[in-house]
Amino acid sequence: MKIRGRKQRKELTAAIGQSRKFLLSGRHQENFEFLQGAVQRFADDPEIRLLYATVLLEYQPDRVAAEAVKAAELGPDNPRILVRAAQLMFDRGEVESARSCVIRANELAPPDFVLTSSLINLTGLIAAFGGEHDLAEERLRSAIEHEPDNGPFAIDLARYLVSRKRRSEALEIIDQTLMRTNRRENLERVRAEIAREADTNC
Repeated sequence: MKIRGRKQRKELTAAIGQSRKFLLSGRHQENFEFLQGAVQRFADDPEIRLLYATVLLEYQPDRVAAEAVKAAELGPDNPRILVRAAQLMFDRGEVESARSCVIRANELAPPDFVLTSSLINLTGLIAAFGGEHDLAEERLRSAIEHEPDNGPFAIDLARYLVSRKRRSEALEIIDQTLMRTNRRENLERVRAEIAREADTNC
């Protein structure tokens, strides 16, 4: 990564902060337009690349994986960058690139790593994709144990269990998580989908 002077570092920090403000306030179009300029000015910064990749999900999804790969290349020793980039890659179908990031992140992550649960969950998803079912289930359940109220983790585990023809267990995971979280909308939608599939197959 290019060495920056104090003024450039300050400008970069301000740009990252501004993008996060746009994101938190739901001003996605402004964020997209802002990051189009920022990614040109700070093209070698992995955080800017990741922010840009995230906003591209809405506006140019076909470019998300490439930006996530670039972010990982720019931050190969930063487990936070690697995990977030891997999530974007996996979601866009770039499983092998995501796997490489996860392996590296597992090597680098400290004991108090803030994204431990996400790293565990990703490890499980990638294992499931590769047919390593014992590892997949152990990792997906471990992620839920770390964050019992995390709806996306519960959905990942539930969908995995459905793929293994274990719908009643999947519904149980969703129901347990619904009791622990206020973020219910996606959980309730997925539960309804699983229940409908179960009824159809009766």
